[in-house]
Amino acid sequence: MFSKIIKNGTVVDGTGKKSFRADIAIEKDKIVQVGNLKGAKAADVIDAQGKFVTPGFVDIQNHSDVYWCLFDNPNLDALISQGITTALVGNCGASLAPLLSRDALLSIRKWHSIEAINFNWISFAEYLDELSKKNYGLNIASLVGYSTLRRGLIGDEFRKLKEPELKILLGHLQQSIDAGAYGVSTGLSYAHESVIPEDELLQIARLIKNNDALFSVHLRSEGAEITEALSEVLYLVQKFNVNLKISHLKIRNKNNWHLLPHILNQLEETYQKYGNVHFDLHPYDFTWQVLYTYLPSWSYQGGRDALMHHLKDPIQRKKIADYLSAKEINYSEIYIASTAVNLNVAGKNIGEIAKRHGSTSEEVMLSIIENGGSNILVFEKNLSAQGVKELLKHSLSIVASDGAGFSFEHSDKLVHPRCFGTMPAFLNMVIEQNLLPLEQAIQKITSTPANKIGLKDRGTIEPEKFADLVIFDESINSKANQVNPYQHPIGIEYVLVNGDIAIGLGKKANKNYGIILRKKK
Repeated sequence: MFSKIIKNGTVVDGTGKKSFRADIAIEKDKIVQVGNLKGAKAADVIDAQGKFVTPGFVDIQNHSDVYWCLFDNPNLDALISQGITTALVGNCGASLAPLLSRDALLSIRKWHSIEAINFNWISFAEYLDELSKKNYGLNIASLVGYSTLRRGLIGDEFRKLKEPELKILLGHLQQSIDAGAYGVSTGLSYAHESVIPEDELLQIARLIKNNDALFSVHLRSEGAEITEALSEVLYLVQKFNVNLKISHLKIRNKNNWHLLPHILNQLEETYQKYGNVHFDLHPYDFTWQVLYTYLPSWSYQGGRDALMHHLKDPIQRKKIADYLSAKEINYSEIYIASTAVNLNVAGKNIGEIAKRHGSTSEEVMLSIIENGGSNILVFEKNLSAQGVKELLKHSLSIVASDGAGFSFEHSDKLVHPRCFGTMPAFLNMVIEQNLLPLEQAIQKITSTPANKIGLKDRGTIEPEKFADLVIFDESINSKANQVNPYQHPIGIEYVLVNGDIAIGLGKKANKNYGIILRKKK
C-alpha cells in the first residue's frame, strides 16, 4: 500500500515532453511509480480527473528573506497558494547571511526596516541551522548576497575593494557555499554594488564556476544602457562558462523598447557558443522598485547619508532635479506603494501629490525620498506588454515572481500582485492566449529553474523525485491586482510539498511541510 495515489490526471511532467494520462504513486516524501496503477491501494487517493498534474513550481527569484516574510509569515501563503513549492532567496545582492558586521544588514533596508531586527547567527551555516528550526510552507534555498558580504566588511564606504579585502570576501563566500548556499547574487544597479569593477566580478565568477554553483545578476542598467550592461555579465560566461542567471530581465521605458531584438541576439549568441545563460521575468508590464534608483548613480554613491547630504545642498539638489527632468519618464504616473515613514502618500501617484502641493513631479520625488525613509517602493507602468510576451516565450526564459511570501491578511502596504499571482497569471496567458504549449510553460517553472539552481531531485514527475506536485484545471488564474493584491488565485485544487498535502481542495493545511535545502558538495 502506498501513502498516496493521484489517479486519472493529465500529467505534464516538467521535461517538456507531451502530456499524458497517468496515475502517480507516492510513498512518504517521494514519487515511486508513474503509470497505470489500477488496483493499487493507498491510504489517501486523490482523483485528478479533468485536471493537470505537474511538478511543484520553483521560484528562482524570490525575496521572502529580505522582506522578512521568513520570520513574519513562515506559512508563505502568497507563494504556496499559487503552486510554488520551492523558492530561492538571497537575490539581487542581499541575503540574511553571512553577517560580517551589523552593517551587513544595511543591504536589506531598501526592502525592510532594520530598526527592530534581531538575529542570532553570523555565518551562513548558523543561518541555515536557525531557519531549519522553523516550519515553512514550502522549501527554501538561498544564495549569498554579495552586497551583504561587501557591506559587512566595509560598511557604507563606496569604493573598490583592496586585494586583502576581496580575498576575505571570497573566503566567506566559499565557506557559505560549503555550508549549503547555492551560489551568489549581485545587484549591480544598487549604490554599493555599482562600483564593483570587472576584475572583482571575474574573481567571483571563477569561484562560482569552481563550485558548480549559480551566479545570479541584477544588471547595472535596464534602460538605455542595457546592451552594455548585458555584455558585461555575458563576458563572465564567455570567460569561465559560469552558470549565469539574469534577474528580472526587462527593458524600461518606451524609448528603449526597440532594443529587445538586440539583447535577445546577445543572449542567443552566448548560449549557442557557451550555454549556461538564462534569464527570469514575471508576466506583468509594470515594475515595483525602490524610488531612489531613478536618481543619478553619483547622487547615492556612499549610501543614504551621502544622498541626504546632496539633497540638502541647493546646487546638488537642482542638479539631481535637472537630471530627472531630462529623462523621458512620466514621473507623474509613478504610484507610491509604500514608505518606511508614514507620509500619507501610499496609494497615490506622484502627479496627484504634486498638484496638491503646487509643485513639480521631480521635486515631489525628491521630497518623498528625503522624508520617507530608506525603503520607498513604487509601481510604474513602463514595460512593453508585447515585449513581456516575447520574453516569456523565449527558450532561455524562466518565469519567477521576484516577490515574497506575504500573508493574505489585509495590509495597508501595497505590494506587487506578482507576489500572489505570478504562476497562475502566466499559466492563464498560456491557456487563454495560446502563448506557448503548456508543456513548455510548465518546464519554465519547474525543471528549468530546478536544474539551474542545482536541485537534482525536484522539478520533474518521475520515480525517486520528491513529491512536490500541483493539481490545477484550465480555469487557473490570478485575481491579484495593483489595487488589491491580497487575493487567492483560482483553479488550483491541490499542492503537495514533500509528499504531504499543503493545499487540499483549495484550502491551506494547518501544518507546513517545507524544508531548508542545502547545496550538496
